[in-house]
Amino acid sequence: MFGLIFLIFDMSFSLYIKSTLQEAARDGVRFAVTGQVLTGDTYMNDSIVKVVQGSSLGFLNGASGACHVSVAYYDPYGGAVNSASGGNVVQVSVSGVQYTPLAAILKSSAPVSINVQASDVMEACPAAGCPTAVNPSPPTCP
Repeated sequence: MFGLIFLIFDMSFSLYIKSTLQEAARDGVRFAVTGQVLTGDTYMNDSIVKVVQGSSLGFLNGASGACHVSVAYYDPYGGAVNSASGGNVVQVSVSGVQYTPLAAILKSSAPVSINVQASDVMEACPAAGCPTAVNPSPPTCP
């Protein structure tokens, strides 16, 4: 009976984490397509990471949580680019988030890796121009 209860809890909680992180990535993309930065930030990627962290319900807190978030820009006709201009595709990914099951019955007790991503097409930049997207000296990951 307890094995069944733990199995249901493990499956439910891992699904909860995945759906929470998926929604956080979508929030990051929704913010990114508008071509703006948060107050106090210079680079768009830094703002996107903060939005994703704020929407993750604590699963991506701190500098180690920010290391799980990545932002990439693509020209729909030519591949990867380093600019956030109108018409480019922005992709926000959260990868490598680990969840260790409570009861490893009939399976390994190794952590489960959870990965999600979301993407959308960027809107035209505001009249002031597009902000700089990529931080030339990104924060270091522990």
